[in-house]
Amino acid sequence: MSLIKKRVTEVTSNFYWDIGVDLGTSNTLFYLRDRGVVIDEPTMLSRLKKKRWTGLSAPKWKETMPVAYGFKAKEMQNREPKQIEVVCPIKNGIISDLEAVESLVAYYLKLIYEIPSKYPKMFKPRVLVSVPGSVSDVQKRAVRSVFMEAGAREVVLIEGIVLAALGLGMPTERSTGLMVVDVGGGKTEVGVVSMGGVVVGKGIKTSGNDLDLSVMNYVKMKYGLLIGQNTAERAKINLGNVWEKLAGENKDMIIRGRDLENGLPKTVKITENEIREAIILEAQKIVKLIKEELDETPPELMEDLLKRGIVLVGNGAKLRGLDRLVEKETKISTRCADEPGLCVIKGCGELMENPDLFEKIRIVSGWGR
Repeated sequence: MSLIKKRVTEVTSNFYWDIGVDLGTSNTLFYLRDRGVVIDEPTMLSRLKKKRWTGLSAPKWKETMPVAYGFKAKEMQNREPKQIEVVCPIKNGIISDLEAVESLVAYYLKLIYEIPSKYPKMFKPRVLVSVPGSVSDVQKRAVRSVFMEAGAREVVLIEGIVLAALGLGMPTERSTGLMVVDVGGGKTEVGVVSMGGVVVGKGIKTSGNDLDLSVMNYVKMKYGLLIGQNTAERAKINLGNVWEKLAGENKDMIIRGRDLENGLPKTVKITENEIREAIILEAQKIVKLIKEELDETPPELMEDLLKRGIVLVGNGAKLRGLDRLVEKETKISTRCADEPGLCVIKGCGELMENPDLFEKIRIVSGWGR
């Protein structure tokens, strides 16, 4: 009977999309079975501001009209006209604006439905979504409702740490342990993964966005210059470095903003050492979290961690010197994964392409239904 059921499933799977989603604070990625990653855009949208009227003259409609999504919305940030607002609907990995997320997901799924296919997609899609390990049942229901409203037939939730480990090629048959540190845009999660499940795991709100804010505050306090988050992010990417021995010639770059003293435009040259001074405290919080998780890790897994080391994933892991800093503090070999921002969505792809592994991880995680 199971063989017949498996054969029927293989045939019917040609008539619906299998979609993997990494719904992150900074970036949203969509993976299609047999197609790979088809969408990789910022988790942002711009829309007309809601009219906050009260009384009898208040408008009856509730929905607001979206103007732009993804990269176009990010370009508008802090440059938008007064009647338009740019929204980041996910904060620290948690949905903060349900209406905006529904609009964003519906837009991306609409793009996916327009992709030509060998077989007609007559059935609703099955969706696998990466979520933080610390989410509550209410937040899980919110994620499910977003995709069900957008037209999904089935929504499966899997922890992002597990998906990242699968994306790194970790075997699920053997009981070997691997420590994964996911440094994202809105949160940092640390977990020890074994046999497709999380042994110990914990997350904090320190993230790439906090590093940007640290740069903004540093420039504001030292130079009296007010800069935007996009400028701070560009400075962090170009000059960000938390390992002093990598500094080299101490590179610099020009940033522009508004002078807080007289309100006029102002230009400042900022150096690599100054950026390191601005972000080192936030980086130390990540190191502290890793130490706490090592303290809670079962001693039987310590040998595996010493052999395999610690792996950094997420776009925040691209920060130069972070792996060296973690290795110095923990005395455990640490490396940044190849294409760290794609590890979670690669894990989604592994499950999409391998139905047996999908069912196993679904059972082990306990989050499948």
